[in-house]
Amino acid sequence: MAEHTINAMYPSIGLPKSCCRCGQEFRTQTKELVCPRCKEETANKPRPFSANLSLRERQIAHLVAQAKSNKEIAFELHLTPGTVKEYMCNIFRKLGMRKRTELALWGHRHLAA
Repeated sequence: MAEHTINAMYPSIGLPKSCCRCGQEFRTQTKELVCPRCKEETANKPRPFSANLSLRERQIAHLVAQAKSNKEIAFELHLTPGTVKEYMCNIFRKLGMRKRTELALWGHRHLAA
């Protein structure tokens, strides 16, 4: 029997998945990659705000603090929007952030001109 047919018959069961952080098996009906326990641990962990950003990453963070979009940043720094997106992901990972607003606030505090 096909997997999608099983989910249609038993929607509350969810698919078994392996957590990408701890390897523990968990069930979900969405495309989650992290188990609920690891999500909770990450949410409760204090975020470090002292990371070594490269010059380009600091430039991008500074422009985000100025409320520039990815397209505007790309135009100003002569990059593609995809490259800016990659830099943004690296900045978020290094600073332990998830949202652009958090980065903008961090930029105002730490990247004073």
